[in-house]
Amino acid sequence: MEPTFNIGDEVIFGRPNGEQTRGRVVKINRKSISVEQTETRGQSRIRKAGVKWRVAKSLVRHANGAAAPVAPAAKRQDALIIQDLQRIECNLSPENLWCDGERSARSARAEERRLLAQKRALIAELGRQPTHAEVWER
Repeated sequence: MEPTFNIGDEVIFGRPNGEQTRGRVVKINRKSISVEQTETRGQSRIRKAGVKWRVAKSLVRHANGAAAPVAPAAKRQDALIIQDLQRIECNLSPENLWCDGERSARSARAEERRLLAQKRALIAELGRQPTHAEVWER
């Protein structure tokens, strides 16, 4: 469900929790978009209008607020989503998360955050909170 962009579209790019900058699409690649900046950007290192950026498509949105047509994604079967949830629950067990004590605390916490984010995304895709029986009983 990724919006489509055309050359010349006015867009806003940047990380969701970072600085947002207005620009214009000048080239479209398979995984990224080349955007020409149309306003000044930066606080400590100022970039003037006209600078070109290569930006991941996930970090670009249409500036006018009205997104371009988005193709509806086919919904996966609930059984496949539950299967992915089972895999994540297994990986969240202390033995697997900490690799029997061989993983550093920082690495284990990072892996836990990553797995929990995947779990939240799967629950959102499922559209409901799965029951204990669905996840734990095969």
